[in-house]
Amino acid sequence: MRTAKLENDSSLVGHANGEPDLAGYRIVWRETTAAQWQAALYVGKVTEATVKLSKDNYFFGVQAVDKDGNVSVATYPTPLR
Repeated sequence: MRTAKLENDSSLVGHANGEPDLAGYRIVWRETTAAQWQAALYVGKVTEATVKLSKDNYFFGVQAVDKDGNVSVATYPTPLR
C-alpha cells in the first residue's frame, strides 16, 4: 500500500503471480470496526490498483482469483513508502 502521499484514495501495489490459471486479483475491504470483509472489487490481472477509499478508515486485502472463479485467502498489504 502506498503511504507516501497524503490523499484519500488508497493504492495497492504488488508483484505478478506466476500461476498459469490466474485470472486476476480482487481487492476486499472493511471498516476498521468491522469483523468481516464488507465489499470487494475485481481489478483484473494488474500489479497496481487504486480504490477511492481512505486507508485511514478501512482495512484492505488482496485475493488472487483463478480462471474457475476460485478465490484465495486475503493477504493484508504492507506500507510502501
